[in-house]
Amino acid sequence: MWGDIAIAFLLAFITAFVVTPHTMRLAKKVGAIDIPNDRRVNKKPMPRLRWTSCNCGIFNFSYLFVNYNYT
Repeated sequence: MWGDIAIAFLLAFITAFVVTPHTMRLAKKVGAIDIPNDRRVNKKPMPRLRWTSCNCGIFNFSYLFVNYNYT
């Protein structure tokens, strides 16, 4: 059981790791860029869609974990 959970977690991590650069490029194309001003922490423009890749990883993990047959 723990091995299957570890495999699902690793697949979710790999999914998020691979999808992140693509979502950053998509954010630049779409214009979803956070432009810093004097009150922001970031000093250079940052894409706002990076959490989309994390959500893909979480969805991947939850789909694999919920659809696992425990028999």
